[in-house]
Amino acid sequence: MAENAPSYTIAVSRSPGESRMALLVGDALLEVVHRRDADIQPGSVYAGRIGARVPGIDAVFVEIGHAVPGVLKIKSPPPEGTAIAVSVVVPARADKGAELKAVNQPLNGASIPSLLTAAPDPVLAWWVQYGPDIQRIVCNTAREAKRVEQTIKGASAQVHNGTDLFTDLGIDEAIETALRHAVALPGGGSLLIETTSAVTAIDINSGSSDPATANHAAMAVIARELRKRNVAGHLVIDVIPGKGTGALPRLLTRALGEDPIPARVAGVTPLGMIELTRQRLGLSLAEQLLDETGALSVASTAYACLRHSVRQALSEKIATPAVFAAPDVVALLQGPLRAALVEANDILKTEIVLKSDSSFARARFMCKPA
Repeated sequence: MAENAPSYTIAVSRSPGESRMALLVGDALLEVVHRRDADIQPGSVYAGRIGARVPGIDAVFVEIGHAVPGVLKIKSPPPEGTAIAVSVVVPARADKGAELKAVNQPLNGASIPSLLTAAPDPVLAWWVQYGPDIQRIVCNTAREAKRVEQTIKGASAQVHNGTDLFTDLGIDEAIETALRHAVALPGGGSLLIETTSAVTAIDINSGSSDPATANHAAMAVIARELRKRNVAGHLVIDVIPGKGTGALPRLLTRALGEDPIPARVAGVTPLGMIELTRQRLGLSLAEQLLDETGALSVASTAYACLRHSVRQALSEKIATPAVFAAPDVVALLQGPLRAALVEANDILKTEIVLKSDSSFARARFMCKPA
């Protein structure tokens, strides 16, 4: 590690149906990735089949083996029914199919549709970017540590001995903070980050800080928050009017320099806004974890339910655990997320008894002996 260089930690936590990976600089969360087995992942490559044109735009639907076909933007598509290799740019979200791009990869008789190449491992990408400055890689299980060492030649991964890796390292708390709209700035100012379907607006408030100081401090914080939250698309920043605003785009560009996802700062508009774009790759943190109302989604609750129930059953040596949860959570675990439930059963070497309780709010669940 170079002298005075920042030190990085990679945390990898495997739980039923889901892998969570985080990159920290010092104690601060820099990036977090949730990989859910039931979902398609950005960067994965599929052998698909061209479908009908998408009304109103130069795009076609592509069948890739999931419930909703993906969308490939293309001006002159091949005939309907043509086999094509496509990479996932953004997984399906809300009522939109996955955003795809065509790739030059031989199909070589692959069945249509099918997965050709799994998504790249974020841990490997972090190792390539920060290798000499990575102080440690820590995993929640010995099996996961072995997998990481096999993936990254020359890396050494340690096993976490605490109760819960993400909780003990402060990652869960940092994720919860990153799902809020308000962000504190050094010196007393703050940011307000609001995302709509068309644009993300960021408002800088000076609070007790000097306006120029707040503007300057905001550039580094905004770059960090965009990466941590994986906010993408069109963004506008409402800076505080005053001296020195002309230098802010340059400061923001410099702050975005380490972000592996490309961003372009267009400059200051006549109305005093900084305008920029950040390439969309994958879902934002909020899209992954929350529903349209801003509450924790059913899927997020289901994964958390299994994660905490397995840990409790192991620590308390519950021979036959009964898990009580809201009806929609139980229905998801018995249906689309059945594979995650099976993985939990395999870990415990017993069968979890699911109990649907309509008196439970969605975010509530409980594990106790059957």
